[in-house]
Amino acid sequence: MRLPNGYGSVHKLPGNRRRPWRVRVTTGWTPEGKQLFYTVGYYATQREALAALAEYHEKPIGDRRDLTLGQIYEQWSEKAYETLDRSTVNGYKACWKRIAKLADVPIRLIKTSDLQQIIDEMVKEGLGRSSLEKAKTLCGILMDIALNDDIIDKNYAKAIKLPPARKPEKETFTDLEVLQIEQLAESGDMWAGTVMILIYTGMRGSEMCGLTPFQVDIESWVITGGIKTDAGRDRIMPIHPKIRPYVAYWYNTRGPRLIHRDGQPISLNYYRKYIYYPVLERAGVTRHMTPHATRHTFATLLARAKIQPVYAQALMGHSDYSTTANTYTHLPLEELRAAIEAI
Repeated sequence: MRLPNGYGSVHKLPGNRRRPWRVRVTTGWTPEGKQLFYTVGYYATQREALAALAEYHEKPIGDRRDLTLGQIYEQWSEKAYETLDRSTVNGYKACWKRIAKLADVPIRLIKTSDLQQIIDEMVKEGLGRSSLEKAKTLCGILMDIALNDDIIDKNYAKAIKLPPARKPEKETFTDLEVLQIEQLAESGDMWAGTVMILIYTGMRGSEMCGLTPFQVDIESWVITGGIKTDAGRDRIMPIHPKIRPYVAYWYNTRGPRLIHRDGQPISLNYYRKYIYYPVLERAGVTRHMTPHATRHTFATLLARAKIQPVYAQALMGHSDYSTTANTYTHLPLEELRAAIEAI
């Protein structure tokens, strides 16, 4: 196929090459009359080569066409790192050490598979989700620069696939931390007793703060109450022997709510800030554990005691076991009591 004069050339190189078709255009002449060429690229077929030459004439972007990934990174980082905080900069620098194996490759030749290979290697090395996300973000930033300059037509970094994110483990109190809180409660700290109530009933903090004395049967040692879901409302919660002294103490104060301060109801926010966290500090628990950690701890205690799912569901106030979601409220009290006392 004969091309117009000055349009460029497409010719096949000798030998066994994966991309034998070279595309060149004349960019000038030396004083001696020798042609100066710009190589657009190498391609697997003549059709691809002709398409690339046509694209070049549609977008003759000059010298920036051959910018490498490394050159774009250097130009970007020189300005960006002046505005980013140190930890973010260090994170990007660590990622670049991985991506830099493509530093000398013109960015227009880099495709998703090239970037995906780097991410896959990071996964094999056991790097965390945050590192993988930051590496993908950095690739996307550099590709966007090339896209905005018409060097490429597509941001190939967007198609990078990361492994599914792991669900974070629910934080629970250790046995030692529970013992520290229990010892504080036994010493007469009744606010520590409220944390013990949370740990051994699985109630949410808002549920406990909303309880009234009328929901406590002190003779049968049962609390009836709950919120949030149909399964949680009006559920039966047998009172574990460990927390009976604390429940009895608060019950006998005859406040408007089971747990109160000087006869005044308290909100969950107040409880969290002025009661719960100070109790942990007094007990010597140094980790930052939210009130919801007591509920996770209760679930862990049930699992450790190998409580059957139907009883665990009932005691937690969950409705996510499809075969038992509508039956647990009919479980005999003594069976629930046996389950709670097994922990």
